[in-house]
Amino acid sequence: MKIIDLIIALAYFSIPVQIVFGLCKFPRLTRRATTKVVVLLVLFALFIFLCGTGHLLRCIDMADTTLFRAVNILTAVISITTAIYLMPFVPNLMGITDKLYLEATTSKEIIAKMYPPQIRERLLNRERSRMDGTGSAAIVDGSSTREVEMNIKEPIRHRIQEFIRRRSGKEDKLGVVHPNQNDPENDLFDSDPIADDFNDTSIMFADISSFTLWSSQHSPIEVFTLLESLFCEFDRIADEMGVYKLSTVGDCYIASAGVPYPRDDHAIVLTQFAECCRQRANDLFVRLSPKLDTDGLGIRIGIHSGPVTAGVLRGDKTRFDFFGDTINTAQRIESTGKPNSVHLSSETAQLIELAGKGDWLLPRKNAVEAKGKGELKTYWLRKAGEVGTSEEDPSLSMV
Repeated sequence: MKIIDLIIALAYFSIPVQIVFGLCKFPRLTRRATTKVVVLLVLFALFIFLCGTGHLLRCIDMADTTLFRAVNILTAVISITTAIYLMPFVPNLMGITDKLYLEATTSKEIIAKMYPPQIRERLLNRERSRMDGTGSAAIVDGSSTREVEMNIKEPIRHRIQEFIRRRSGKEDKLGVVHPNQNDPENDLFDSDPIADDFNDTSIMFADISSFTLWSSQHSPIEVFTLLESLFCEFDRIADEMGVYKLSTVGDCYIASAGVPYPRDDHAIVLTQFAECCRQRANDLFVRLSPKLDTDGLGIRIGIHSGPVTAGVLRGDKTRFDFFGDTINTAQRIESTGKPNSVHLSSETAQLIELAGKGDWLLPRKNAVEAKGKGELKTYWLRKAGEVGTSEEDPSLSMV
């Protein structure tokens, strides 16, 4: 019987030790917890400790002493106090559970929209390794180290949860965030950012021609109706074709292939995506014309291929972003294009020719002037049924 009491006492003692160890190991979690939760944990640990003390006293034949009776009385007091303290929580337990589930689900959806799956897993691996104290991210999908390196060069990972759901600053009356230098969350930037070089990519800019004039003559509701309708169509095509949508800036839609998922056919797939977007945009403008008067609008698309630097740009509004001359050139190719056409750089055209799709290309007669680059030779993507060898060829026609 004494051995059983001793085993039970040791089991009881281990619980408060684990609670204290957990609170000490994760001080940031302790700081975030409300005072009520911390008090509840302390009461629970004290109650378990007293239960273990009672069994230990019985084990050493002190069950009839004043100390044993005092321990029993104190245990009862702590038990009643804990029960009273818990009463306000009981009616809200289901609500709290639902709220936590909704918050977790919503956070997952937000992160899923902000980052490609490959980047999300790397970020979350970083968080897991930080929480378990290993200091390095484990490979959780069963892939070998070599496979991971071949997929994307493994960078230094960083935490993401705090970036998305917390702000380490205060907003002034104008809604501007001012960082709080004393906030413990500022140590997020003690780690290096996640960034990689992607040498084989294609970038697309798609812009609505005559949009500025059109938007000045229509209500905000009509403007956003058009943009939402158009960009949702583009999103659906991107999902179907495996194209990554980087962002939208005003009426400009930016997409890529080859980053963040390396692929050899990046120029081909993005060119096909651009043509699908062009056709879908024209259909949408016709469909919305009776309601929004979109007859005068057209989609202007530009594509350029080359290397980019991509990564997670940390800050108040963390995002996955691309940088490099390829981005600037792609934007220039788009802005020098014409409505209802897909404009291609010579780099993109060369990749299309190497893939045996040279008949897709229509050389542009006039060179494009690009800042810092001089004149650029460019091409048009030949529309379905279009024939001829140049944009001025009299044989151009639609079958």
